[in-house]
Amino acid sequence: MEDSVSTFQSEECANVVDWYKLPDEIWLHIFSYLHQHTILSAVRHVCCLFNSLAFDSSLWREINMKTWHGNPAVLEALYELLQPEIDRVSQHLRSLSFCQITGNRVFGSDKRLLFYKFSNIVNLELTGCDCVTAQILDEIKLSCKKIKSLELHGCSNVDDEAMKVVSKFEHLSKLDISHCTHVTEEGVNFIAHMPCQILHFLSNVEFHLDDRCVENLVSKQTKIEFLVIHGLGLTDKSVIAVCRYLGNLQRFRICNCTNLTDTSFRALYGKVSLQQLHLENIPDNISAPAIAGLFKDKLLVNLRDLAICDTKAVDDNTINVIVSGCPQLEIASFDHCNNVTDTSITNLMESCNQLQLLSLRGLTKLRGDRFEEINQYLPELTYLNISQCSSISEQKQDQLLSLHPKLIVVIDIE
Repeated sequence: MEDSVSTFQSEECANVVDWYKLPDEIWLHIFSYLHQHTILSAVRHVCCLFNSLAFDSSLWREINMKTWHGNPAVLEALYELLQPEIDRVSQHLRSLSFCQITGNRVFGSDKRLLFYKFSNIVNLELTGCDCVTAQILDEIKLSCKKIKSLELHGCSNVDDEAMKVVSKFEHLSKLDISHCTHVTEEGVNFIAHMPCQILHFLSNVEFHLDDRCVENLVSKQTKIEFLVIHGLGLTDKSVIAVCRYLGNLQRFRICNCTNLTDTSFRALYGKVSLQQLHLENIPDNISAPAIAGLFKDKLLVNLRDLAICDTKAVDDNTINVIVSGCPQLEIASFDHCNNVTDTSITNLMESCNQLQLLSLRGLTKLRGDRFEEINQYLPELTYLNISQCSSISEQKQDQLLSLHPKLIVVIDIE
């Protein structure tokens, strides 16, 4: 009996893991799933090893507060924990993100003194933070001189004066001022004349802009690679200017520019550098031949991401031309193009074998005739949106879900 107990104990001891012998890389990988607040408040206090690993550079390249949605308790606690360790953290930190921060939770007098010690940050995101003003941006400019990417999406107090400050950031290459509704043509002109060259400019909001302002921007900032234009006041002149001056444009989004005509689409012919093209809510007077002409003779040979949404001009013939000209597509969206049927979508499935994301939302004539074979034709597909496709039966939807359990399928649930 004693021998059996002894044997059991020996086997049990043999199976015990000596956690201290795990390589540091394993612990760091585990810690990477934890928020920095948890690392500072709990993990570092476990043992000497964890304390030393808690400040490894891999854990502090980015602080992302977006997941906490501006939770004041977490923000306050993180500030308290960071204060004595600011020098150890700041030397590693390159990216800092906040979302929907109000009042003085980030830029109160005591907090911003701490914040401004992050002098090595390159990427700063302040999405929806109403505390951001021209004065705050000026202080950031003086303290964080290495910033290359600045995202001010939805910052309600960012205005033309703030753009004047932003135009003096020495190394800026990406600027997102989407939904900054107080920015006007004057503010964009400050950006047009800033000394450094912007590569990404996002302005997905109906600014008080006109064609002259867009032309002024692209004629001065000629290295832009990613551009979003959005506005009821823009005409063909804006698109023509973009195509004329931006020789290396790779990603282009046109949203709600309802005054465009076929001339704009013909201006895009042969824009071979384009890798992404989004045409959203384009006017009904755009003709199908003008859109189809973009893709004939493989004029957009490098295109990987295409969205043409909310237009009657896209039909089966248009889709077939796109498929022939861009078989290398990885992302495609034809939401609410109600003249598209199973005929062209089947052709798309058979020809664009590299598709990973496909959105067909609101295609009311689509029945999903060949969807049971979708894995056979599209082995890389991970996402399919067929919501608001009223002609796809519940039986067809259930069949799709059961046959392809690993595919993320978006459907309507009543």
